Amino acid sequence: MISIEVYSDFKFRMKSITMYLFGSWAWFIFSVIVVIMLFCYPFTKSIQSTRKLVKNCAEWIIQLTGLDLVVEGEENLTDGSSILVANHASYTDPMVLAAALPANFAFVAKKELKYIPFAKYMLGKLGTHLVDRKDPKKGADDFKKIMQSSKAKDSIIFFPEATFLKEEGLLKFKKGAFLTAIRSQAPIVPITINGSREFLRSESWLPKNVELRVTIHPPIATDVEEIEINEVMDKARKMILSDLDEPDLFTKEFK
Repeated sequence: MISIEVYSDFKFRMKSITMYLFGSWAWFIFSVIVVIMLFCYPFTKSIQSTRKLVKNCAEWIIQLTGLDLVVEGEENLTDGSSILVANHASYTDPMVLAAALPANFAFVAKKELKYIPFAKYMLGKLGTHLVDRKDPKKGADDFKKIMQSSKAKDSIIFFPEATFLKEEGLLKFKKGAFLTAIRSQAPIVPITINGSREFLRSESWLPKNVELRVTIHPPIATDVEEIEINEVMDKARKMILSDLDEPDLFTKEFK
């Protein structure tokens, strides 16, 4: 008769083998799709067509790796310009949102990304807004450009935590996204992403087979008199937390 210790060790080894096989397969699929995307990238003639290409590639990666992506609340997306705010848990969050949302949203990212080879070219063709987080004056100028883009009916996705940690939980929000929404009088659409942190956790390069769930919450109007930015920010944050399977880290301090 097989002892409990031997059986437990066998289960652990099989689980580890399965995990490494999935991780290797996921990286293989990701690499192949990215190569295809890079080959097609120069042939896209507009920001919209580039976004459609990226959306298709994100959907292929999720489908071919066998991941489950569940999207709820699509009816809450607005027809006109809007500001989407989502929790940030993994490097894979933009890919998950690209697959889950229509191909008509621009992302906001840190300006340091433009120094990565080809990143500036790729992000530029997607209409990504790069924000300087170190220089307050340059950062303010960047946000002015984002506001002008929003008024021009471009919908924009922010990760208001501005970073993510290995530790589970929702960090304190920065005000940039909400200030942009109020000054542009664009509705704020909160989005909760579940599963991406477990899929590819910070400080780890081994993807895991998980269920990804994206919940789109009802929009918050900003075109009202005497609106308070802290009130809007708190409301959006509570909406995201209401469907997030992680704790509230509002008081967490980080550099």
